[in-house]
Amino acid sequence: MPEKTEAPTSHRLQEAREEGQVVRSQELISAVVILMSALLLRGPGKQLAVAFQGLVTNLIVELPGSEISVVWLRETVFSMGSQILVPFSLILFGLLLAGAVVTLGQTQFLWAGKKIGFDFKRVNPLEGFKRIFSSHGVFELLRSLLKLGWVSWVAYGFLRSKFLEMISLNQFDLNTSVGKFAEMCISLALRVGGMYLVLAIADYVYQRWDLYKNLRMSKEEIKQEHKRSEGDPLLKSRMRSLQRQMARGRMMANVSKAAVVVTNPTHLAIAIEYHEGMKAPKVLAKGPYRVAERIVKIAKENHIPVVQNIPLARGIYYTIEIGQEISSDLYLAMAEVLAYVYKLRGKTSVNSRTSTTQPT
Repeated sequence: MPEKTEAPTSHRLQEAREEGQVVRSQELISAVVILMSALLLRGPGKQLAVAFQGLVTNLIVELPGSEISVVWLRETVFSMGSQILVPFSLILFGLLLAGAVVTLGQTQFLWAGKKIGFDFKRVNPLEGFKRIFSSHGVFELLRSLLKLGWVSWVAYGFLRSKFLEMISLNQFDLNTSVGKFAEMCISLALRVGGMYLVLAIADYVYQRWDLYKNLRMSKEEIKQEHKRSEGDPLLKSRMRSLQRQMARGRMMANVSKAAVVVTNPTHLAIAIEYHEGMKAPKVLAKGPYRVAERIVKIAKENHIPVVQNIPLARGIYYTIEIGQEISSDLYLAMAEVLAYVYKLRGKTSVNSRTSTTQPT
């Protein structure tokens, strides 16, 4: 099997993307969600804590003197829900938004339909054991243990530094103790989230390297892809040949419209169109050797005059393209040819603009 040493092409990367293979780190999503949770707990989270505190206080104060009934229970639940719903919804929406933004940022709004379909290999126990006990599975296990150990070490260091402060919480009233403990939890989440973010960035770099390594191509694969994208050289040559034949066929069909064919005498032939009202004579067809022979043959079949004029034939052939008007430096020579043609046809004059002036 050819060794795959070449970087993947843009086409290969696009194919992989369509199959759902993109650079995506789950650790990056987790790190952002942890950090966002800590930030939200310092904002809407405080409102949620105040709402819970008010509800608990009201229940403690009002419950002994209240008559418990279905109506009272419904009103209490409705009151609790109305106070908790807004801050809780803000926290939930913020977490969902953070996760969605990070995911879409990594996948760039990818919709991989091929990943949605059922794949028996995903539920096949044998395939599962192969993945777990493969070298890749062992590496992923070691990587997970390393991340767990690192995050645990950060959390342990933070809690150890706050140990005395946590012990002294029983010296404060309930509100103060709960507030201090909540602030410690938020600080711990920020510390762990920040460290996890560093790990997540490293994981993203690794996932990108691993994806590009798996998508590497051999030199033969690159050659085959180049052929598919650019086309087979033999087929392209055949297509160009057909295009030339079609263009030549269209050119030959226009010879019958010519007023005269100028030759060199057998090497070159140029069919010239000119009639009253035209600004200058125009080249309808031209060609050397066999093409010239065909042009002369078609001209004779359509009773079109064939005039031998070597300098004019060369001048038009090498400087004027098919469909273009002749240049002004060839007007005089062309006028002489047209005068001869008109004389053959019984006409006595040629458009003076062609013979004496340049088109404006």
